[in-house]
Order: sequence, then structure tokens, then C-alpha cells
Amino acid sequence: MSQSKYSVLIFQNAENDIQEMKTDFQEVLKTSAKPLLEKFLVQLDLLEQNPFIFPVSKDPYLQQLGYRVIPIDNYLIFYIIKEKEVQIHRFLYGRRNYQLLF
Repeated sequence: MSQSKYSVLIFQNAENDIQEMKTDFQEVLKTSAKPLLEKFLVQLDLLEQNPFIFPVSKDPYLQQLGYRVIPIDNYLIFYIIKEKEVQIHRFLYGRRNYQLLF
């Protein structure tokens, strides 16, 4: 019996967040973002099989909107599940005031 797969869509804001993170790693931290991006890809694979594995956000506003959160090192990935699609909306540094960005 095969599990049904979900498709994963990365929204433009999340793409921009990833590019900003890569730039920060290269220019400020003087290191590669590759290990963090590899962890991100592993999580995307998990989401294809079981997007409900990660918890709904604890923030009441984001919870109301249906956002789930994946912690990876010091970063948070925010996503929503719509039917058979997982929508990655943001990829943010965890200490950032991210509530203002939604």
C-alpha cells in the first residue's frame, strides 16, 4: 500500500528569505549555508509524505491562519497545508520578530 504524496510549493517570500540567509552566511558569517540547506531539503522530503508531522504554530494569529512550523537550527520554516499541497511561506531566523512579517 503506497502513501499518497503531497506536492511542496515554495512561495516567493520563502525563496527571498533563503537567498537573504545565504547572503548573510557568506558575507557576515563567512561560512557556507550548505549544511542548513541540506537539512531544509530533508524536511521537504518529510513534508511530501507527512505534512502533519510538525506542530501548528503557538502564535495565536498564525495558528488561526493554519501555519505549521519546522525548526531547523536557529531558523523556522512556516508552512500551510492546502488539500494535497504543502505551501512553504517563510524561512526565517528564529529570533527575528517574524509575527510582523505575516
